[in-house]
Amino acid sequence: MLASQGLGEVNTNTIARAAGVGVGTFYAHFDDKFALQRELTTRGLALLQDALSLASRETQDQSIEQQVRASVAGFVEFAHAHPALYRVVFSGGESLPRGGRPGVGFSARALENRLAELQRGGHLEASVDTRLAARIFNAGQSQIVLWWLEAPDPPAAAQLIETLVQLHPAVACRR
Repeated sequence: MLASQGLGEVNTNTIARAAGVGVGTFYAHFDDKFALQRELTTRGLALLQDALSLASRETQDQSIEQQVRASVAGFVEFAHAHPALYRVVFSGGESLPRGGRPGVGFSARALENRLAELQRGGHLEASVDTRLAARIFNAGQSQIVLWWLEAPDPPAAAQLIETLVQLHPAVACRR
């Protein structure tokens, strides 16, 4: 319901009814619908991070492009396997909790650190602001995958992955 209708269109009564529990039972677990949203976001981000960590471990001895491809593929595969959860985590607008923004908690820090490491090793253009590049890529990737999930005639997953790989700063800005 949160993924398809947005947080603004549901209330605790409709959530409890859809879950087959009483409203009191809902409140035994969550203070309000915003707490439910935060819990789903936390769980979704943890699952996504697990998928990305696995991709990183499996490709740590491979080329930078192969590492990027595995990471992007893990991201896209997570969205494909968990589209409703992905929407809850990365959708904007009325589905956000008060004061929130999509994907809060999906940090660009790991990508920023990796880009800085590549830059220090001479593999990434020195003029690239790694902090900015990491945030731009994370925001773009999360929103284009959201579009892909909702598009009436989306490109194939392999095409999406390849395009994201080519736009990744570690690939597009390499020396």
